[in-house]
Amino acid sequence: MYGFREQAGEAINLLKIKIFQKSSLTHALIKHRRNQVEEKRFILNYCASFIDLLGQQDALKDQGILPDFKNEDDKKKFMDIVKNSIGAIEKLQSQVEVFRQRISNSSSIKSLSPDDKLLYDEMKKVKAKQQRWSDGLVLYSSLEDKKNKCPMNAILEIFFVSGTMCFLGLVNKQPVRGAIETSWGVELHNNELYGAVVANSYELESKIAQYPRIVVGQKTINYLNAYLVEPINTEDKLFLYNRNLAQMCMNMTGIDQDGYHIVDYLGKTFTESVTHSQSQMLYKKAYLYICEQYELHKSNRNSKLALRYMWLRGYFHQHRELHA
Repeated sequence: MYGFREQAGEAINLLKIKIFQKSSLTHALIKHRRNQVEEKRFILNYCASFIDLLGQQDALKDQGILPDFKNEDDKKKFMDIVKNSIGAIEKLQSQVEVFRQRISNSSSIKSLSPDDKLLYDEMKKVKAKQQRWSDGLVLYSSLEDKKNKCPMNAILEIFFVSGTMCFLGLVNKQPVRGAIETSWGVELHNNELYGAVVANSYELESKIAQYPRIVVGQKTINYLNAYLVEPINTEDKLFLYNRNLAQMCMNMTGIDQDGYHIVDYLGKTFTESVTHSQSQMLYKKAYLYICEQYELHKSNRNSKLALRYMWLRGYFHQHRELHA
C-alpha cells in the first residue's frame, strides 16, 4: 500500500522543486537588476579637487556627549567650540556656493548673435559638481567630451574655486589645503563620486600638500598639456575654447619648492582673472596671518609647522610687488 511516508516524500520533493524554481527566478531577477544598474553606471575620467579644512581635529579634541551647562559661561565655551568647528565648515561651504554663483553670473552675452549665443551656451554648459565630505568638499567634473563639448569649462571653475578657497582660508584664519588630480571614477549617485580620482586627489592632499596650498597632480598637468600640443584648427571654435582654457589653467600653476605644481593664486593670471583689485587687501590679511602662525609655531618649537609656514611666507614674498 502506498503509505504516508511515500506521500510525505513526494510532497517534500515537490516543495524542493518549487523552492529551487523560485530561487532560480529570484537569482535571475537580481542578476538582471544588477546588470541594469551596472549599465547605468559609466566609468569615466574625471578631474577632482579634494579640499580639506585644517585644524578640525584640534578644534574637536576631547569632545564627547553634549555637556550639562551649569551656567552661561559653560554654554559660551561650548558654543565657541561649535563655532570653530561646525561653523568653520559651514562658512567654507557657503563661500564656495557664493563664489561659484558669482562666476556663473560674471559673463555678459548681450552683444552675441543668435548663432554665437548657441555656441556660447554649448561652451558654458558644463559645470563642476560638488560633493560635501566631512570637514571638506570635493569639486569634480567628467572629462567625457561626446555630450559635453567643453569639459575645460568645469576644469577652469575647479581651478578658480580651489585657489580662491585657499587664499580666503588664510584671510579668514581658517586655512585649507587641497589637491587637483585626474583619474577614472564613477558616480554611484548624483553628487557622489567614487574611484581612483577620489583616492588619488585625497592622497595628494593628505600626503603631499601638507600645508595651505593646492597641489596639482601630474595627471592633470598631462591632461592640460594634451590640448596644447594638438594641431590648431581655427575652424573648430569648441576646440579653440577648450585649448584656451587649458592654457589659462596652465598659466595659473606654478612649481613650488618641492617640485610639485600648485595653483598659483597670487600669480598674474589668477589675479587678473579672479581676485582683481581685491587682491591687495586679501594679500595683506593673509600675509599677516601667515606671519602670526610662523611666530607661534617657532615659539612653541614646533619645527614642522614653523617650516611649513616659512615656505608659505616665502611664496608670498615672491609675489609681493604684484600685490603691493
